[in-house]
Amino acid sequence: MRDFQFLSLTKELEKLFSKKNVLALAMSVLALLSLLMGCGGGGGDSGSDDDEGALGYEFTTPVLDGILTGYMGDLSSPNVPCNGTTYYLSANVSSEGSGTSSSPFKTFTEAARHLQPGDTLIIQGTFKNPERIKLSSIHGNAGNYITIKGETGAALSGEEISENNNKILKIEDCSYLKIEGLTFKDHVNTKNGGGGIGVYPPANHIVIDSCTFTNLMTTHETDHGTTNGIIVYGNSTTDTIHDIFISNNSFSNMATGWAECLTVTANVEYVNLISNTIDTTGNIGIDVGGNYGYCDDPSKDFARYIYIYDNTVINCVSPNATAGSIYCDGGQHIIIRNNHLSNGQTGFSTGSEQVPKNENYSTGDILIEGNSVDDFDHGVWHCGGYRKELGWVQNVRFTNNTGTNTGYGRNCAVIVFNKCRNIDFSGNTFTNPDHSGVTKVYYSFKDSPYTKNVSDQNNTWGW
Repeated sequence: MRDFQFLSLTKELEKLFSKKNVLALAMSVLALLSLLMGCGGGGGDSGSDDDEGALGYEFTTPVLDGILTGYMGDLSSPNVPCNGTTYYLSANVSSEGSGTSSSPFKTFTEAARHLQPGDTLIIQGTFKNPERIKLSSIHGNAGNYITIKGETGAALSGEEISENNNKILKIEDCSYLKIEGLTFKDHVNTKNGGGGIGVYPPANHIVIDSCTFTNLMTTHETDHGTTNGIIVYGNSTTDTIHDIFISNNSFSNMATGWAECLTVTANVEYVNLISNTIDTTGNIGIDVGGNYGYCDDPSKDFARYIYIYDNTVINCVSPNATAGSIYCDGGQHIIIRNNHLSNGQTGFSTGSEQVPKNENYSTGDILIEGNSVDDFDHGVWHCGGYRKELGWVQNVRFTNNTGTNTGYGRNCAVIVFNKCRNIDFSGNTFTNPDHSGVTKVYYSFKDSPYTKNVSDQNNTWGW
């Protein structure tokens, strides 16, 4: 098919040119080729669903070819420089000290007032605060991050938080900041907006590493209540959140309700989600979102350049809907590689619950490669808007993944294609020891204008 000939061309271009320039160059070449080869949509999109997506016309970004190691931005590791003064903050002292190990600070407010680039703040004990802790205007620099680090057993508890929309820790107007080795726990007394950490604009070069998130629960799990482990929330047009590294954290015993455990949404770019473990958190494990109107500029209202690598997601089962362990709903330019998913409802979901203002903002340009998916009743991968009035999912490559014991639920299939286009589904291996009644691939809009240009080839089914 001609669209996959285009993919071969963009592969060669990506080898020759830098990552920052290849997308713009490939877009120009693809547009030129579509004109020369007569593949366009009659000179323009009429705006109706029946005419959308003529072969070549809407293919504005190349599917990733697997050569890239990931969208890392300026951060490729949680190890960042910090060479300054070490201060101490303790929950176990009765009066404010000077910040030394023998005379620690008592409050975050006082501790934050002293922090300069390169400094480290050691947290001791368990802090129980009636409202969230806010870090604002904390700025290190590229050569010297500010580090806030938990001593063994240190924790921030949300057990006394009672108002909605209060995370235990809020990070806003911060840069070159690392949060390390803290436990966030026991936020269980609010319906909406609870959870561990919220990152808000402006923010850049934030590292969250080796933290523990547990017992974070909405009080109304089945009545539209929400809580998150971590949310990176780009709700500003002028201030993009960028260069975020979230790694080696563990999430367990949560009830996220209608929200997600680890969420990146709206005007956010260059986020790395690396080697985290998510176990029994309810609903969705990892979510990359967009097109919800959180950012006023529709061209920026979706997360982009996201690298999701080597995460383990276990037992994500929602009481409200069929949850994807890793879900892309509106995000673009996403690499999902070498993750391990087990015992949930759906492994991967690339969906589009919202209709973007412009189709160029649709969920897309996604590589899902080299992952393992085991024991999912509702299958390995659902791709596309699940109703015709929802948005498109486009330009996705799903390759070299393995799936075992999937698609056993009633009216389920291993792979489901909904409203999507320009999909490369190839080179995967699936095994179902008891495969009776299991559908391999299901098209909800088969032979319709809502599913098109899907390449299903060289997959091994084992039955």
